[in-house]
Amino acid sequence: MPNPLGLIAIGELARRTGLASSALRYYERVGLLAPAARAGGRRHYGVSSAERVALIQLCQDAGFTLREIRALLAAASRRGRPWARFLEAKLRELDSRISRAERARTLVQHALACPHSSLIKCPNFRAALEGYLDSPERPGHAVDAKAVRGGMHRRSQGARGNGST
Repeated sequence: MPNPLGLIAIGELARRTGLASSALRYYERVGLLAPAARAGGRRHYGVSSAERVALIQLCQDAGFTLREIRALLAAASRRGRPWARFLEAKLRELDSRISRAERARTLVQHALACPHSSLIKCPNFRAALEGYLDSPERPGHAVDAKAVRGGMHRRSQGARGNGST
């Protein structure tokens, strides 16, 4: 319950936001949240802190790291829209994740309906796997491609490097 100064205790903020008090204290340590005052050794927050915590949770749900959220909140307090480029990049990242999730969903749906006794024998499933391996959106794709290019020569020489396989 708010006190006469419009502040709420940490326990009340925890109840309103569904977070543990320890999570709120952690948000303080990483610079996302600051108590307005201390009374009787307890942290008290402004009533707008619940909205700030909700924003932090929303950003986390969208895939932002706590470091990114801190940068976003700091940028939001500046003049203009310095945060717009940051959000545009996050939007592209989210679109890519959604696209990958939709492809995965389609593949799982196919697997459930597939008439083949083994998914590995299914030409549609195999084509989807090959498409995934060739996808530039796949996490680590560039790293894998370099490893394959660099390792092809060695692999073709066999396990002992003597040219036999």
